[in-house]
Amino acid sequence: MTSYASEEDFLKDQIQSNNLAIEFIKDELEKVISELPEDHVGTKEKIINVYTRGIGYLKKDKEVNKRKINAMQS
Repeated sequence: MTSYASEEDFLKDQIQSNNLAIEFIKDELEKVISELPEDHVGTKEKIINVYTRGIGYLKKDKEVNKRKINAMQS
C-alpha cells in the first residue's frame, strides 16, 4: 500500500492515474470503433457508450481533485 506525505500528494497521484486511465480507454475506444462491426441490436453503440461514460467520470473526478488541491493552496 502506498502512503503519501499529504492529502495533496495523494490527490495529485489520483489526477495522474486518471490521466493514464483516460488515455488507455481512449485507445481502446478507437479499437472498438474500428474493429467492432455494426449490428442491428446496437451492441457497438452500447460498448462505445460505456467507454465514453467512463472517460467522462474520470474527467469529472480529475476536476474535483484539482479543485480540492486549489482549495488547499488558498
